[in-house]
Amino acid sequence: MTQSGPFSERVVEFWLGKAVDWGQATSSVTRADIRAHLPKLRTFLQQLLQELQLTRSSTEAMRSFPFLGQLVGRLCWNRSVSADGESVDRLLQCLWRLYSREPQNAVERRANQWIRNLLSHLSVEGGRGSAGGGAGCPGQAPHARADQRPLFLSNMVALLEREVRGSSCPGVHTAERCPCDDVRGASVTCTTLVTCPEAGPLIGALLQHPTACDRATLSEGFLCALNTALLGKQLVLEEQALMGLWRHSLPSLEGAALHLVESALWNPSPSLQVLEQQVSDSVLPKASAHHHPVFLVVNDVFRVLLVETQGSPALRALVQTFTRHFLLSLRLLHPQERLSLKVFFPHVPASLLTPLLQLPPDVPEEAWPEHLLLISGSLQKVGEEEEEASRRRCGLFESWFLLVQAGFWVDVAAQLLVTSGPETTPPLLWLLTFYYHPVHLEEHPAHTLVAVQPGRYREAEAMEMTSAVTVLLSRVERGLSRRAQPNPRVQSRLRTVQEALVLPRTA
Repeated sequence: MTQSGPFSERVVEFWLGKAVDWGQATSSVTRADIRAHLPKLRTFLQQLLQELQLTRSSTEAMRSFPFLGQLVGRLCWNRSVSADGESVDRLLQCLWRLYSREPQNAVERRANQWIRNLLSHLSVEGGRGSAGGGAGCPGQAPHARADQRPLFLSNMVALLEREVRGSSCPGVHTAERCPCDDVRGASVTCTTLVTCPEAGPLIGALLQHPTACDRATLSEGFLCALNTALLGKQLVLEEQALMGLWRHSLPSLEGAALHLVESALWNPSPSLQVLEQQVSDSVLPKASAHHHPVFLVVNDVFRVLLVETQGSPALRALVQTFTRHFLLSLRLLHPQERLSLKVFFPHVPASLLTPLLQLPPDVPEEAWPEHLLLISGSLQKVGEEEEEASRRRCGLFESWFLLVQAGFWVDVAAQLLVTSGPETTPPLLWLLTFYYHPVHLEEHPAHTLVAVQPGRYREAEAMEMTSAVTVLLSRVERGLSRRAQPNPRVQSRLRTVQEALVLPRTA
C-alpha cells in the first residue's frame, strides 16, 4: 500500500472523498453524514497537525502532504465543518503551519495568498468571536481554547503587518515581482476584516504605507469597506490611519468634509464651543496642514457649498473656524515640513495671503486699524485691476472666499468700526459690506451684491443675513461692554452699522 507521508493512501483517499462528497452540505443526508464522521475527522486532523509540526518549511510540508491543500480548502468551505469549533480549530492550525513567514519562492507566495483568502472566508462565514488573549508567535502551539479563530486571526494579522511595514519598493524591479504586490495583496485579504478589532494594526500599516509605485495601490474593495465601516460607526481609526485613508480615497475625504458641514448646519446657530469641538474632532484641519492635497479638496467642498447656499452664515462660521484650526496646526509643524501658504491658496493674490492669514493675536492691537486698512485696500484693488472678465470674476470670488476663511478679521473690523474715528469708517464699512454681500457670479463680474437691489434676495436669505449681522454686532457689543463703561456713542454707531449692512446701498 502506497503512503502519503505517514498516512496510507486509503486513509487519504477516504477523507478526500468525504470532503468532495460533502461539498457545501446542503442536503439533510449530507449533514447527517458529516455529524457522524466529525469525531473521526477531528482525530485525523489532530494527527495531521502533529506531523505538520515536524516539518521545517511550508515547501517541505506541501511536499510531504500533497493532498493537504485540497483537503483543508474543501473542509474550510464546508459550512457544517467550519461551524464545528474543534474541527475548524485544527484546520486553522494546519493553515498556520503552512503559512510562510518569509516566502522563498512563487509556490510559497501563492500558498500564502490562498491561506489569506481562506482566512477572510472563515472570518465572515464562521464568525470571529471575541479576541481575548494576546497573539502567539509563529511556530508556537496555540493556547487551549474553545475557538482558535481569534488567536489565528491575531497571529495572521501580526504577520501581515510586519510584511507590510517591512516591504519597500526598490524602484527597479522585474515585471513579474515587486514587494508592493504584497501590500496590495494584504489589502485584499483585509477587506473582510475591517470591523475586526484584531485587524487594527494591519489597517494602520496599510493606510500609512508609502505608495512607491502603482503596484502598491490599495484595493478599492478594501477602501470601500473602510468607508462603509466608518459611516456605520463599526470602526474607529487613529489619526494617522485616518489621514492615510483620506490620502488614498477621495470619496472618503469628501465624505468627511460633507459630514462636518452637515454637523455644523444641523444647528444654524451653534455655540462657539460646539463648533470648535466639531472642527477639532474631525481631524480635517490637522490632516490639511500635513497634506496640502487634503486641504485643497476640503477647500473645494467649502467653496462649492458657499456658492450653493448663497454664503450661508452658519457655513461661513464653520469655514472660519476650520481655517483658524488649520493655521494653528500648520504652525505646529517643523519649519522644514511646513509648506508655503501659496501652495494651499494657489488662486489667491499673494498680496492678500499674509495680511489675511495672520491671526489677530499675532498682530499688536494698536496695529489693527492699519492692518485692516491694508486688507480693505488690497481687496478693493483686486476688483479694480484691469483683467480679462473671467479672470477678474475668479479673482474677486477667491478674494471674498479668503475673507470668509479669515473671518476673524471681520469680527475685528466690526469692533473697530464702532470705536475708531471717522477716517477708518469708509474702508471698514466697505470691508464688512463686501463680506456680507459678496460677488454674485451670475452678474457682471465687476458687480457685488451691494449693487443688486434688495428685492433680488429671497426673503429667507435676507432674514438669515440680517440675523448673521445682528449676531456679529451683538458679539462686538458684549466684547466692548466687558472692557469699558457703556458708551451712548457706541450704541448709536452699532445701530448705524447694522442698518448699513442689512440694507446695502448701491455702490
